Amino acid sequence: MKEIILIIGFGFLSIRIQAQELISKWSFDQFKNTLVSENTTNKTDQLLGFYDSVSGIKGNAIWLDGYTSYIKRDKFGQNLPNNFTITAWVMLEAYPWFRCPVFDLRINEKEGVFLSIKRDGTLTAGFGQPINWIEIDGPRLPLKEWVMVSLVVNQNGLSSLYLNDKKIKEIENSPVLRRTFNNKLTIGRNAILEEWWDYQYTVTDKYSFLDGMIDEVYLYGNSLSTKQIKKLYENQLPLPNVTLQPRVLPSGPPGIGEFGANYTRLNYTKQWDRLWRVGDYPDVLIRFSENNCRLVFWRGTSFVPCWVTENGIWYTNEWAETWGPDVTSSAEPLMDREARFSHVRIIENSPARTVVHWRYGLIDADYNFVAKDIDGRGEWADEYYIIYPDGIGIRKIDLYYSNPLRKHDWEESIVLLSPGQHPDEVINDPEIILANMDGEIHQYSWRNNLPIEMKKPEKANIHVVNLKSKYKPFYIISPEPFESAEGKYESPFFRSYSAALGENYHPDSVPSIYGWWNHWPVTQLPGDGRWVETNDRASHFNLTTFTQWKDYYMDERVKSRIMLHGMTENKPKELVPLAKSWLNPPKMELKYNNKVFYEAAERAYVVNELKNGILEGKLLANPNQPAWKPAIILNNIRIVNPKVMINKQILEPDKDYKYGIVQELDQWKTIIWIDAIFNENIDFLIQ
Repeated sequence: MKEIILIIGFGFLSIRIQAQELISKWSFDQFKNTLVSENTTNKTDQLLGFYDSVSGIKGNAIWLDGYTSYIKRDKFGQNLPNNFTITAWVMLEAYPWFRCPVFDLRINEKEGVFLSIKRDGTLTAGFGQPINWIEIDGPRLPLKEWVMVSLVVNQNGLSSLYLNDKKIKEIENSPVLRRTFNNKLTIGRNAILEEWWDYQYTVTDKYSFLDGMIDEVYLYGNSLSTKQIKKLYENQLPLPNVTLQPRVLPSGPPGIGEFGANYTRLNYTKQWDRLWRVGDYPDVLIRFSENNCRLVFWRGTSFVPCWVTENGIWYTNEWAETWGPDVTSSAEPLMDREARFSHVRIIENSPARTVVHWRYGLIDADYNFVAKDIDGRGEWADEYYIIYPDGIGIRKIDLYYSNPLRKHDWEESIVLLSPGQHPDEVINDPEIILANMDGEIHQYSWRNNLPIEMKKPEKANIHVVNLKSKYKPFYIISPEPFESAEGKYESPFFRSYSAALGENYHPDSVPSIYGWWNHWPVTQLPGDGRWVETNDRASHFNLTTFTQWKDYYMDERVKSRIMLHGMTENKPKELVPLAKSWLNPPKMELKYNNKVFYEAAERAYVVNELKNGILEGKLLANPNQPAWKPAIILNNIRIVNPKVMINKQILEPDKDYKYGIVQELDQWKTIIWIDAIFNENIDFLIQ
């Protein structure tokens, strides 16, 4: 047989590696449909999932999407020699969900060989057979830059793990492999299913995929020396620069827009977006004309509504959640990663207000419904977001529960982060400020003896999150005593998240004082309780949890609660007048005895008829019953270009007030929203 020599030059020194010692080589320069060439034997291997061909370390590389794409061969077709070397170039955009091999040649969990990256980015390798298996670890790999990883195996001798040109770990008396002829081969995904444990959930039937680029995967039939590894690395210098678009949670076009809700498509990354079978209008975005805040209903959060501050910080007040022996961990909409049972639609949209309906099923990570009733159906919730142009509105939660009624979590303060962000970048200390109707406040710091139950001030019902933004999310709830499935309380119940779960709950590996997780948003693998060890993925952290307050309505099928929420520039105690205007609104007296009532669930006065086409009367406002930007709903009434007068002064449309006309199935209605705050009686006329 004619000897073929591969020469890698560097100065006057060259390393000679015989071509017959190169068992396999994947350069990723040649693709044909779903096949990729293995250059040494001229075989082709299956290339599955969504991938891209990109410029690599040498020629082209393959960009694996982290969700679906990998290379596989069902049977390797060769037996590895006693001495062999695996080398590969990788560029990671994020660390894998669980340990993910760059190169995996196994038939069982502990039989064969793999060169992998752990969930925290640690380089690792394993080889041997069930009776004699060994794993060795190296350092954490960097993100967004090319590195060369190598495993040199000398069975019954010295084996080594390399990063770039440096030996980082070695072992003596390496185990001996059995035949590898029938072993599965995968590149960029584990070859076999393995169990992976998280705090509250064990993944059993999902694979882990590489999120990034891979190039020049070589399998040599001998043990390369340190000098040879060094030359393989140096031959590729200087390394190509890697320029990637940052992964940022999408909140629509920048800048202030016209107030209202719009169907749109909010894109995240090319790789993530390709997973969704949707058109141009799957998501809903609410913007405001007076500030750059917005309210986002996006597939990546399973349509959980999120407030976004003027400088791009995401926040949500959670959803209805429960737990029990009939589900794994908990049942809640964030588990619905494919949005199978979570849907959003715009019900009403006008210059005066917008109403968005979010419907979801309470399921666990395995898509099991909680609390299945005799009809086989579990629990569902309808949430209505009634939002006015000032960025303040109502969240109405209608939980369609099963009997018997179990405990639920109705509010949990959650901040969402884009990849690369840290909680300290987006939130101040103290983190939460609570206030009561007397204007008393108490500040809660996660760094200073945080209590489990947040009892100060007494009868607190105003909750403000101290984000590093001009506009801060807040909510207001009823301060009244109540009894519910969750307990009996003299006033709203607030509890801190991290402290409530105990000092031993927070692993030392989490680089934050908060309960910081990345099993949501964006993530497509099932899971619950995946702690953040590095901020390479979209994530969230929790502040207050299990907030409880008085039911708004309840019967044998549905239980409802409401809160006033939104974004504010005001200090917490300055929200007391707003709270008073909602909880104890001023009386409206009408001149012609029209029936009128205040509907707290809509933050509006409701009138069902007009006399002579005119609404005229008084709003009996005072400092204890202020009218904070009041809204009036005229049912069964359609007024085009209404004239609005306050104390005989004509208000200017679009500047002093907004109006909307809504056509429903069997009626019209007109909505008037007045952009003013009144602390004394006013006369008004609408016609």
